[in-house]
Amino acid sequence: MRRPNGYIWMSLVGILVLILLVAGCKVGSLKTLSPVQPPRDTESGEYALPEEIVLEADNPKFFKVPARTPILTMEKDDIIVSIAYWRRTDLDRKYNRGSAVSPFYEREALHQGEKTDVFYVKITNNRPEKIIFRINHKDLMLADQGENWYGPLDFKHLRERLLLMTRVTGLHIKNGLEIARGILIEKQLGKLEDGILPGKSIEGFLPFYQLKLNAETLDVIIPIEKAPPPGTAARYKTIEFRFPFTHSRLIRLAQPSPQRY
Repeated sequence: MRRPNGYIWMSLVGILVLILLVAGCKVGSLKTLSPVQPPRDTESGEYALPEEIVLEADNPKFFKVPARTPILTMEKDDIIVSIAYWRRTDLDRKYNRGSAVSPFYEREALHQGEKTDVFYVKITNNRPEKIIFRINHKDLMLADQGENWYGPLDFKHLRERLLLMTRVTGLHIKNGLEIARGILIEKQLGKLEDGILPGKSIEGFLPFYQLKLNAETLDVIIPIEKAPPPGTAARYKTIEFRFPFTHSRLIRLAQPSPQRY
């Protein structure tokens, strides 16, 4: 068989290097993206959202903890719910550092069902009566296109998960749990029976069990209970806030490994 001359050989090497560089750039760029995003139109690339959902993409300081991904907002019956997804890397940079372990700490070797997907949620009550948000409500969940349901994790479950994974106790665990008390929306509720009073807002992180890798679309379902007008025989009524997102397996697998900062 005739061997390729030097020119052809160098050309082949150059093409191979170019392919590797392009592939490397693609993987590198995927690392900076979020695996969970609002849906986009396949042709225009613009966000494609239902009419009742407003995109707050240009207002990262809308929350007390500034969002790093687009914020979706929906209003129903004078109740406003806003939500944004938080990447693992961004959570690590902010909370897995110094003398504290992130409340959402995880190891790369964990199985999917042991990891979390974390959202930041703000609920504002503009009604004349109180409203109630329950972390243990049966309809509070993520739901993907395969009819898989993923429930939320409350403080108790986060604490058990953290102690099980680290298998140690100490100042960094104590500090991480103290951070959780300050940033979880669950801990902003106060007394459950008091609800969210008229004119008030609560906000904080809401973690769920992580999506399966084959999830492509998902809805974040947040039920809110409306109190009846005082002096009436009416009962509490639940209304549902449903936020659509998409999930990318490719971006998920390209995310940086968990680390401390």
